[in-house]
Amino acid sequence: MTEERKLVKKLANVMKEVKYIEKKGFNNFNKYKYATESDVAERVREVLAEQSVMMLPDVVEHTTREHQNRKGNVEYIATVKVKFTFIDGETGEEISIHSAGEGQDAGDKAVYKAITGAQKYALMKAFMIPTGDDPENDPNEQNQQNGDKSKPNQPQKASDKQLNFVKKLIKDNVTEKFNESQLHDLLKKRIKTENNMENWTPKEASAAIKILNKDEEKQGA
Repeated sequence: MTEERKLVKKLANVMKEVKYIEKKGFNNFNKYKYATESDVAERVREVLAEQSVMMLPDVVEHTTREHQNRKGNVEYIATVKVKFTFIDGETGEEISIHSAGEGQDAGDKAVYKAITGAQKYALMKAFMIPTGDDPENDPNEQNQQNGDKSKPNQPQKASDKQLNFVKKLIKDNVTEKFNESQLHDLLKKRIKTENNMENWTPKEASAAIKILNKDEEKQGA
């Protein structure tokens, strides 16, 4: 068996062992459960250690911008692209993957939150760990379809899951011709809205996801 196949087999063993991560975290502001980074990292780390495999992070891209939150306070949003390398302690073989992350903080922790998020989703996507979340599934839209009209005059905003998925797709669609900001402006025109992304409705976010997925398919064709 080649060294490459040994590491691949070890990573496949991690997939066999880590089949599901329970959502123990709870967002009090938006009222939803989520799988925490510590839950994911702790479970995967144990199995990686058993396989004599370690994972090292390397931040390859990093940007920070100011953002005014709902209370009018200035916070900082950091976006990172991180290269994660799996290293076999027995053979020295390496396999690398990339993951994007975004973090928001009023102080100096936005970058660290972004790296933490990138690691969480790198592990979840690399090992295909399900949590029951679907970024294209919007509960607000389902409630409207089911006749929930408790707040008919108050427009609902897209969920964080939807908006984070839109941001990821925008990054994936960046070309030499269009950067992230230009793609954001083009999306506003295509879904016919004057609102910036953070104020999109669930319907607008869903429309943006469909457009970006189609554009990504065209680029890959």
